[in-house]
Amino acid sequence: MSAILVLTLFVSVIFIIKDNGRNDAYITVRSCGEVVWTGSLTGIQGETVLTVIPSSGGGKPMVIEGIDTSYEHYNVISITPDGVRVTESDCKNRICIHQGLMTSGDLPIACLPNKLLITVSSDEGNTADAYTY
Repeated sequence: MSAILVLTLFVSVIFIIKDNGRNDAYITVRSCGEVVWTGSLTGIQGETVLTVIPSSGGGKPMVIEGIDTSYEHYNVISITPDGVRVTESDCKNRICIHQGLMTSGDLPIACLPNKLLITVSSDEGNTADAYTY
């Protein structure tokens, strides 16, 4: 009986250690179809805040470090080792903000009015399948 308990404990510790050594996750931020920022979640120390401004008047989209809401259209993104989220936006419904923290590539964060798309990918690939949706 005690051998089974020890074996169960050993297997549990192996799974815990394996989950803590998660594979690297990469964030890609696209604005107006262009990649404007990429980074690794494991490379983030603390919090990185970015303001994404879509192209206007034929210009290219921009990314500004920090919060800058002086533009007509913008999204503020917060990136931590835990994941990525949109914290502020000038869009009408703010669905991008309500999507919350994204930690995997199962679903992207999208702000259609501001033409923003944020995806997370990893070495393991996505865990979503036909039943997820």
